Amino acid sequence: MTAKIQYNGMLLLASYVQRLFVAEQVKGRLEEESTQLATVKDYFDSINAIMPMFTQTKVLTVTQGEKLRAILSGVKDMMQHYFESLNTSYEYKLRIVTSSLFAEKLMVTGILNLGKIFNEDVGTDMKKREQFYEERATMMNKLVAAHAAGNEPTEQVVAVINNWFEGIIKQQDHILKDMEKMAPMIGIAERE
Repeated sequence: MTAKIQYNGMLLLASYVQRLFVAEQVKGRLEEESTQLATVKDYFDSINAIMPMFTQTKVLTVTQGEKLRAILSGVKDMMQHYFESLNTSYEYKLRIVTSSLFAEKLMVTGILNLGKIFNEDVGTDMKKREQFYEERATMMNKLVAAHAAGNEPTEQVVAVINNWFEGIIKQQDHILKDMEKMAPMIGIAERE
């Protein structure tokens, strides 16, 4: 197990925590019931404490591994309810698209950091992707704020959200399969 693979695994886990965190935040902003925000925020804070230490030492402590194992277990459970097959509301689609874009933004930023930490070439296209996701995340924040303020989306906005949503739904199986990759990448054994 190399430190680079472990970092990638933690980054993947962090992106899913970000996805869940943003989804819960959007629920709250749209005045939907948000029951997991405190838990996901704790996960996010824990990962944000572990990753900088790991980047310095390139080693996970037993305590950090246990914490990451617990976070992964919780994230797996939460992701089973992330996609709601019968929900076709604009609010749901807005939540899925917003949280997915923020997760991708975190992943791209993390890959750029990986390049710095491990002195690796991550490709010139990553900087462009970072800007792309930054712009999309900013736009999604504005759309969520507008909807929360009672502004109805235009047909053009609905069409864009629907298009992005359909793209995410097509990747649903791959997204959920990521859950199985993380423990081996991080180097933590999962417990049943």
